[in-house]
Amino acid sequence: MSGDPEGELAALLPRLIRDSRIHYIDNLRSTLIALVIFHHACLPFAGIGMWYYTSPHHPSMSSPVLIAFVAVNQSYFMGLLFFLGGHWSSYAADRKPWNTFCVDKLKRLGIPAVVYTLFVEPLVGYIGREHDKPIFSALFTYWASLRGVRGPVWFIAVLLFFDLIYITVRTCLPSLSLLVPKSAAQYRAAAVVGISTVIVSSYFIRKSHPAGVVTPPLGIQLAYATQYVLAYISGTCLSRIQQYLLVSSHPGRALALAYLFAFISLGLISIPAKFGMTWLFEVLYAIWNELCFYFIGTALYSFFHDWSHTTKRWGNTARHSYGAYLLHALVVVCLQILVDVGRPGLVYGLIKTLVVGTLGVGISWAAAWVLIRVPGVGDIL
Repeated sequence: MSGDPEGELAALLPRLIRDSRIHYIDNLRSTLIALVIFHHACLPFAGIGMWYYTSPHHPSMSSPVLIAFVAVNQSYFMGLLFFLGGHWSSYAADRKPWNTFCVDKLKRLGIPAVVYTLFVEPLVGYIGREHDKPIFSALFTYWASLRGVRGPVWFIAVLLFFDLIYITVRTCLPSLSLLVPKSAAQYRAAAVVGISTVIVSSYFIRKSHPAGVVTPPLGIQLAYATQYVLAYISGTCLSRIQQYLLVSSHPGRALALAYLFAFISLGLISIPAKFGMTWLFEVLYAIWNELCFYFIGTALYSFFHDWSHTTKRWGNTARHSYGAYLLHALVVVCLQILVDVGRPGLVYGLIKTLVVGTLGVGISWAAAWVLIRVPGVGDIL
């Protein structure tokens, strides 16, 4: 293969390793992005804030089922995306010098983050929240208050930040591989230390930056930041620790048990909050969140690694997943407004979520297919 093997690929898209795609990683990333779309699709119908559109028919915190779905997703899916992002960046760093790596990442991550923040984000906000105002007035108000990236591209901005730090540290300290676990025992010890550190640090960070509080300029929720750091670092080591990371047998069963544990234990740790014991709930939540991340994340990765269906190429799904991620908020908000026709209640909330999520996935991928065919855009995405 001649030229730059990444010439047509974005940082969130499939990487070429030994001249072949790693299809299970491609498919896992695409699945996680589809899950992000379903996650955002359900927010108004669960009565949860922090989204562009608020449903007048579903009161705050009105759907325990959808709230549990959101909480379990939040515990692991973005961390797992950072894990995969670190993995791809480590392979890119093997092939590129510092300056080429940085320019490539600024192009593929920086440009989309800036363009989205300046133009797509205010459009989505206008459609979902401010359509009763003059559009130019809403846009100028938005631009005047801008302090950093906004919307789903916070993930891309933070990933860019991690990538630039990683390549710089790796260039200055090439012996970092000495810190990578070299046995199952070392891996287990590192996992216990890492998860424990994230639990403790996240608990104290949430005292001043609770979940839902966004910190500029990267737009990250610091409540989950230490998990993302651990996930990214683990991802850069993936090729060296994979044999310790994988569930040894029956990953499908392990995944089912991990989800079952997550949902049942979520109900149990919520009990103290109902009796006013907020401090105990906060402690238990910090533990629960990171255990879910580890057990669901490793089981899901192992499942995609081992299942014959996920180790095959899913057509051009992976090629369009980055664009789908960038466009999904606009698609989802429009669909939420269309389907929210005055039917309150849990059942209708579930139905609306399924409709918006399913259509949102399909339309987002179709829109990405069109977007990358715009001259110049395909070279970035």
